[in-house]
Amino acid sequence: MSSTETQFGNMSTTVLVTGATGLLGRQVFNTFKHSGCLVVGQGYSRAIPPTIQKADLEKEEDIKNLLNEAK
Repeated sequence: MSSTETQFGNMSTTVLVTGATGLLGRQVFNTFKHSGCLVVGQGYSRAIPPTIQKADLEKEEDIKNLLNEAK
């Protein structure tokens, strides 16, 4: 069992990963997902809802919607 699984091995942990469509963000997203977390991903140009939410982090309304999705 990895340390990530030990720390986050239940569905009550929600993780928001920004940049989830990039190289590093995709790996972070998958690591948390495979450890049993509820993961909400954010991307922009390559977002694929419902797995990865499209949000422009320069727009306040997009950020609010993303945070509501992660609650």
